[in-house]
Amino acid sequence: MRNTGDQRSAAEADQPVDGAGYGPASPSEATGTSQEKSLGVDLCLSHPELILTDTIESSPDVTVRPEQMVDDGTSSLLVIEAAGKTLDQFETALERDSTVCDHLVLDWTETSRVYRVEVADSAVRITPSLVRAGGRALDIKGTSGQWLVHAQFRSRAALSQFRAECSDRNITFRLDRLYWTSGEVNAGACGLTADQQVALETAHREGYFDVPRGISQAELADKLGISPSAMSQRIRRGMDQVVGSELGLSDE
Repeated sequence: MRNTGDQRSAAEADQPVDGAGYGPASPSEATGTSQEKSLGVDLCLSHPELILTDTIESSPDVTVRPEQMVDDGTSSLLVIEAAGKTLDQFETALERDSTVCDHLVLDWTETSRVYRVEVADSAVRITPSLVRAGGRALDIKGTSGQWLVHAQFRSRAALSQFRAECSDRNITFRLDRLYWTSGEVNAGACGLTADQQVALETAHREGYFDVPRGISQAELADKLGISPSAMSQRIRRGMDQVVGSELGLSDE
């Protein structure tokens, strides 16, 4: 899905305004009315003790996506999907990674594996600080020793707060893209899940829907670091949701 917000380059967006944050003022900030837009960002974060950093650094062709975090009061359990060609090498590194322990394979295919791992107390985490600052993560993936985060923040000040927390914890923070976008889009266009929206946005941007196609479904899966079957499901279910929503069709 193409974003129709006011997109600007990272160079333009990475400039504080009046010491409050990044990029241009939103329409609501400029007029003093209630906020109508939120801030979309693409970030690259790195730190040697971020969860699974050593493991994803050891296998550059493997991409990791967190799926679920559960805290039972005594430990934090994280479910991840790892996709790539060197999964045995990845799993060997996982056994030595000091940020996690007690890994268990939950599911596997030829090109992907799903693990449950216990997060070590010493591990540095991203999402608690992001949510505390007034943001939410729409998509997170780890590759080549870095974490790429597609997120939404309620304001420039919220983004500034998150960057300050990263700085305090010596987390390297790189802002790759910043744009204002409407709340309707952030809520999930046409009722899409975050994964479906990212899949459709990437497919549109890379020419998957062009005639002839500019990219194959397998190549799209590689770009997102997921299995071809997962990519197929996200596109099909996402397109079904978009068509149903736009045409006013009911599932009943």
